[in-house]
Amino acid sequence: MIHVRAAAIDDADDIAAAHVQGWRVGYRGLFPDEYLDAPEFERERLDRWRLWSWQQFDDSELYVAVLDDRVVGLSHFGSERQEPTCDQSGTETLATSMGVGTVHDGGAVALGGTVGEVYGFYLHPDAWGSGAAARLMSSSLDRLAERQFSSVVLWVLRDNPRARAFYEKAGWRASGREMLWEGPQTATQPPNPVVEVQYSRSI
Repeated sequence: MIHVRAAAIDDADDIAAAHVQGWRVGYRGLFPDEYLDAPEFERERLDRWRLWSWQQFDDSELYVAVLDDRVVGLSHFGSERQEPTCDQSGTETLATSMGVGTVHDGGAVALGGTVGEVYGFYLHPDAWGSGAAARLMSSSLDRLAERQFSSVVLWVLRDNPRARAFYEKAGWRASGREMLWEGPQTATQPPNPVVEVQYSRSI
């Protein structure tokens, strides 16, 4: 059985597991194995999710997908960033990054307009193909629509065909915007930047 609900702090460890394993399987070949498999990679994300500091990001919400009483995925969303250079999911402060884009030098991330954004969207590989991702995305879009956003954007790694196929099946289309992402602002860094593409859709 699948259901979607607002995240609670007790979900932090399961959210971190979905985040870490989603990277380790989904981004295999896009980042070096020694980076993805390092114990520090997992520990840093677990520590950050346990801080529960995503709430510092004004007006954002965090939903989780629950499959058979286990949290298997996360969706972090809110207003579109005016300078889309970092993903706030699980960050210690608004100026550090965790999953998408490059780090800000400092200060809060500017928000505004009638466009929403999905900042981070991850599913544990154990739940791939279960329908949990589709349910989680649908619930996130429903919530953004309730908040009167008329359209929504997200950023995805250009060379991640599985994720891009999922988004396209859900009605998202590439907008033509691209940016280089230098990696999450953590102690362990990937050696090279990667290209991200923006997707958008109406809601």
